[in-house]
Amino acid sequence: MDEDIIKRSDLEKMFNLFEVIEDFGQGWSKCRYNGEFFICYSGEKFKTYVKILNSKIFPEFLSYFENTIVFKSYDAKRLSIPLDPEHSLLLIKDICEASITLKDHGYMFNDINIDDLVKTENGFKFYKIPDIISLSDFKFPNQIFEIEDYTIKLLGSLLYELLSGISIKNGFDIKIISRYDIPGIPQFLSLALPGSRGRISLKDAFNMLSQICSSIEAKRCKYIIGSSSSIGLNVSRTINEDSFGYAQMYFYNHFGKHNILKACIADGMGGMEAGETASKSAVDAFLTERFELLDDDEQIANQTIELAWKANKAVFDNLNGKNGGCTFSGTVIYNDRLYIAHVGDTRIYIYKDDNLERLSNDHSLVETLILGGIMTREEALNSPDRNKLLRSMGFIKDKQENYIEGLFQKFEKHSIQLVKGDIVLILSDGVWGEIPDDELLSITSSLSKNPDDLVDELISVVLKRGAPDNATAIAIYKEF
Repeated sequence: MDEDIIKRSDLEKMFNLFEVIEDFGQGWSKCRYNGEFFICYSGEKFKTYVKILNSKIFPEFLSYFENTIVFKSYDAKRLSIPLDPEHSLLLIKDICEASITLKDHGYMFNDINIDDLVKTENGFKFYKIPDIISLSDFKFPNQIFEIEDYTIKLLGSLLYELLSGISIKNGFDIKIISRYDIPGIPQFLSLALPGSRGRISLKDAFNMLSQICSSIEAKRCKYIIGSSSSIGLNVSRTINEDSFGYAQMYFYNHFGKHNILKACIADGMGGMEAGETASKSAVDAFLTERFELLDDDEQIANQTIELAWKANKAVFDNLNGKNGGCTFSGTVIYNDRLYIAHVGDTRIYIYKDDNLERLSNDHSLVETLILGGIMTREEALNSPDRNKLLRSMGFIKDKQENYIEGLFQKFEKHSIQLVKGDIVLILSDGVWGEIPDDELLSITSSLSKNPDDLVDELISVVLKRGAPDNATAIAIYKEF
């Protein structure tokens, strides 16, 4: 049952018809309704759980009413241990992140049972909510410090059990861990196993686990990039005002290598030299400005937007008072996660699972009219206003919230995970304006494993159709 089907107004009627299949105790139960299963909680902690349990490691929150919450129930296999080191670390990182959220709301894990965990298509989840208690019920002389230390030892014990397949209650043998050649595992366990003298905060533990996981992800990432650009066939266009580029960098921290790939297209405006100067300035700044290694998804997304604002500053600086500007679409791929920064009507697409989806919004007059139901997309193709932009680089100098957009404005998430076979496309309007999305999907699908051939074919199609504008395309293919 889809979550949007369960409305709060209907939930009370449904709940009266729920059949309790299994009582977990403390208000938790597995219920069945109309042939489907749910995890339900009814009790005094209802308001708190609504706040703290909307986390990726907990069951998916569906709806609530009065003192009852309904979560998704997963038809998935319980974890089989030992688990491979990579998935073990990812799981512990997610639980550590959930522990920080719990602590911020005055709660903590009292115990975690591996039998409560399952692997779903969206990652690891608790099949049912683990034992959670209030911080006020946990008594130690130095309470704040001891609470964090208790949680860290809980995480260390769980990681040891995931890796070795042996419960920590039977004691532990550090030699078992030494066979894993992943930097960071011995260091984390030396701080987190019960009896260790090391001390580390939950926040520092999360950062450490994030760095270890990022280094592992970087080893699995290889990208092939294709790019092509044409001045077009319009006799009035003697300069290619499109600028583009990409740059791949490798950074190293304590635990290994990180892969950062930047790519962007800017379409100049203002005519001749001004348009070329604006687009080139934006691209050069975006590609050369320093990118910091960060662990937080939102911070990386914000840093990507900040790169675009620095590109905007470069446009103003280099135009030196001339009337000009550019559209801009930039991507940052951090190991296997995609972030974007976009303003204007260049476009960013993703080809994933044989589907093509546009990630960017057009900041144009016709797009606004389309979204407002005033104009159809077919009418927009021949509209005299199709080239009128509402936003661009070089239009405003001071930062304005959401003027340059990331993924969050359209998808309410900061990044997209890339997997083998995915393609990121960046296209100027000279390309997408001549190739409809359905045809773009067909071409991309047929040449999905060769990005050089893909972009060459896109430009070739545009030229065969008269190429009235400059045309530029970048394709980034994730080989593995």
